[in-house]
Amino acid sequence: MIAVGIDIGGTKTEFAAANAGASLGAYRVATDDWRIRVPQTDAHVLIRVTRDFVGGVDPAMIVVGAHGCDSAEDCEAFQAHLAEHTAASVLVLNDSELLLPAAGVEAGISVIAGTGSIAVARRPDATMMSAGGWGWFLGDEGSASGLVRDAAKALRSAMDKGETSDPLGSALLASLGITDPLTIGRAIMNEGSASKVGRHVHAVFAAAQQGSGLAASVIRDGGEALALLVDRLIGRGAVGGHVVAGGGVIARQPGLMEAFRQAVERVHPDWTVTLLTAPPVEGALSLATRLLRGETIPNLPSPTAGKLSARVGGTARQAAIEHAIPATDRRNG
Repeated sequence: MIAVGIDIGGTKTEFAAANAGASLGAYRVATDDWRIRVPQTDAHVLIRVTRDFVGGVDPAMIVVGAHGCDSAEDCEAFQAHLAEHTAASVLVLNDSELLLPAAGVEAGISVIAGTGSIAVARRPDATMMSAGGWGWFLGDEGSASGLVRDAAKALRSAMDKGETSDPLGSALLASLGITDPLTIGRAIMNEGSASKVGRHVHAVFAAAQQGSGLAASVIRDGGEALALLVDRLIGRGAVGGHVVAGGGVIARQPGLMEAFRQAVERVHPDWTVTLLTAPPVEGALSLATRLLRGETIPNLPSPTAGKLSARVGGTARQAAIEHAIPATDRRNG
């Protein structure tokens, strides 16, 4: 039987599938190419893409980690919408919750620092807790978009003090394609989305490598802000003793990861901090495979049975799934 894991990130969506434990490959698409933030429509399109990926049939189990599903209510609502369009059983989690199973960890705190940032944990009764994830206008500290915003604020503050020589200024202005630092706020606003703002984060790290004190401070503060999210969840009852971090920014920038690690260990030395090296989508596929085997996974809610199953002949549908032509590796970059 086919199990599918899906990781919906702010920038890209990744799919991975297996049939009876044998890999059916992986697939990647830009999230903006299919997601319009209308849950009913997004659910319909996502199921259609999933079917295409596995050869035109419904899988038996789908586990989705979705950026933007930041509460139990968000996850349950999207899960219900997906179930309306498939015969598969469906479980929806926040995308950060894929980090723990991808790292082989049963319980703890997941921290994503990519396009945006959020920390998520589950209590033993499966109640979801989150900290952060407020979007780049209000939060997302330590993320790509948050670091760009905070770098612009640091640059503005330095200019107000008459300090104009820090390498961060020239790096950020060049990335934004402007020459007048007084227009930096307008330039960032004109980017229009977190993913477009976040694409300028390379300028912050490049400036730090050039000796920018401002950039180094922004990166350090970003790591400490992510650690504060962990501290808040532990204070609210998170258990497990493990923190797993992932996401495009923290995975590629050792300085940010080290600032985060040190800040967590300074306050909670009994918690282990790990950087995920596997693709998070592997966590979704691992959960889907385990659920398909009938395992009960601690701290997680139950999947919803697909609503199409009552309208599709079970024996014929299962035969189609069992004999589906295995998909080749469809990873497209």
